[in-house]
Amino acid sequence: MTYSEKEQKSQKRNSVPLAEQANGSTFSQRLSMVLGNKSGRAFSKEIGISYSTLHNYLSGVSSPTLENLVALAAKTNVSIEWLATGNNDEVKEPKALYSISFDNEEFALIPGYRIQVSAGHGALNPDQLEPTRHLAFRRKWLKYRGFCEKDLAIVWAKGDSMEPTIHNNDTLVVHTGRNKPADGHIYIFRNGDELFVKRYQSMLGTWRLISDNSFYSALDVPKQEQHQFEVVGQVVHIAKDIGD
Repeated sequence: MTYSEKEQKSQKRNSVPLAEQANGSTFSQRLSMVLGNKSGRAFSKEIGISYSTLHNYLSGVSSPTLENLVALAAKTNVSIEWLATGNNDEVKEPKALYSISFDNEEFALIPGYRIQVSAGHGALNPDQLEPTRHLAFRRKWLKYRGFCEKDLAIVWAKGDSMEPTIHNNDTLVVHTGRNKPADGHIYIFRNGDELFVKRYQSMLGTWRLISDNSFYSALDVPKQEQHQFEVVGQVVHIAKDIGD
């Protein structure tokens, strides 16, 4: 039984109302991917549709009209065909909306990958992926935390299994050099083609992977099965929206 199957079994047992699904296979998931860590309420105001309508799109309750589909694709800078069907190229050439100066000495640009992790599918291998965006972090902060920018990558959370610590669409800064798990810290694990984020606890040789959301049961990985899991990196910073 894979981790995903165990997680699904845990969800049914605990009657969890929200399911975490495979990344990018439906319109709602593709829309969630392109929104990244942006507030849904703020985005709905920018595009001129109601938040309830956008929420229905994101929840898979309804599909957009052609007019709204065109507006969504234009605003998120992806092709209409990819947003609607998942086919064709995903990202258009970026539009230069503003001319800005960037202080490379004060800020480091950390690459962000269009990947969402929780109990869904994906891959995090910066050597094989092109970043879709970069986020700027002060070098003083990186030095204070003891981070080297080449060890950091940014991904986005999917689902509710780590609430209240990590919410859906939160931005996660992952230290890919920290792949030896230590008690109490949060890591991204890979099991086959599946990526998920959990809190780690050592239990006399057994790995206990904990969901902060009490609706989800912990997963115990005995020593003889640990070779099936890869520790991709430690989550060292979480950024989230707290309002519109």
